[in-house]
Amino acid sequence: MTFYSRLWRGQLQHDGKEIRFAVAGSEAAPPALLLDHLRALLNRFPYVTQSALDFLCAEKRLFNPRDFTVRSVNLLSPDRPDIFEMEFSVQGDENGLWRVEFEQDRPKHLARHE
Repeated sequence: MTFYSRLWRGQLQHDGKEIRFAVAGSEAAPPALLLDHLRALLNRFPYVTQSALDFLCAEKRLFNPRDFTVRSVNLLSPDRPDIFEMEFSVQGDENGLWRVEFEQDRPKHLARHE
C-alpha cells in the first residue's frame, strides 16, 4: 500500500481479478477498523458486487450487469466503516466511472463521474 493525500491505496488479487482499493488514514497507517471492514467486504465480495450492480442497473435501465467491471473499493470515512463505495466501468462508457455508495451494506446512492 502507498500513502498519498490522506489515503492508503493498493491493489490485490481476488478470484483472479485485480481490485484496487483506497482506505482513509493517517500517514502512519490506515485505521485497523477500516482494514478489518475491507477484509470482511472481500469475504463477501460476490454478494456486495451483485448488490451494487442490481442497484445500478435498476436505477439506470440502460445497462446489463455483465457489462460492468469493478474498478475499486473505497473506505473513505475513518469513523464509519459501514460507509463505503464501489466504482465500476462499463462497456460503451469508457470515460465514465460509476460509483455506488453503501451504508450498512446496502446501496444508497449512485453517481457517474468522468
